[in-house]
Amino acid sequence: MDKKTQAVTEIYAKSLVEVALERDSVPIIYDEVRAILSVLDDQQVQDFLASKAIDLSAKAEVVRLFQESCSNYMKQFLEIILQNERQQLLYLIMKEVLKELSLKTHIFDIEVTTAVALSDDQKERLTALVEKKFALTKRNLIEKIDDEIIGGFIIKANNKVIDTSIRSQLQELKMNLK
Repeated sequence: MDKKTQAVTEIYAKSLVEVALERDSVPIIYDEVRAILSVLDDQQVQDFLASKAIDLSAKAEVVRLFQESCSNYMKQFLEIILQNERQQLLYLIMKEVLKELSLKTHIFDIEVTTAVALSDDQKERLTALVEKKFALTKRNLIEKIDDEIIGGFIIKANNKVIDTSIRSQLQELKMNLK
C-alpha cells in the first residue's frame, strides 16, 4: 500500500474510532466492522469495489447493503465513504479501524494456532498467559487448527508472535545444521 492510501485509510479509521469513543459505542462499532470485514474478506468483493470497469452506482448498492444492519454512526460513515468515492478502500479502512480500536482500548483479538483443538481449560490458561505476557485484554480468542505445525502452538496478538510449534523448532534445527 502506498503512503497516500495509507494516510487516507488512517484518516477515515481514526475519525470513526473517535466517534465510537466519544459516543461510547466501541462494542457496537467493533461488531459492525467485523461483520463488514467478514464479507469483504472475499477477494471477489474487494475486486468488485476496486474495479474501474464497474459503475459507481453498482458499487454504492453493495456498500449500502451493509448499512441495512448498522448503527446510525456506521451508516453515516459508509455514506461519507460513498460520497467521497472511497469504496475501493473500504476493506483497508475497516482493517485500520480494528487496528485503531485495539490501540485505543488495549483490547485485542488473540489468534491461537494449534495442531489439535484446545480444551476450555487450556483456552482459559492460554488467555491468562497472553494477557499477562502482552499486557493486554482479550476481545476474542480466534482458534485455528493446523496439523502441519505438528505440536505446540502459535499465538498472535497485537502484532506480536509466540511460536512454540514443533514445525518452527524443526526448521530452526535444520537451519542450525547447515
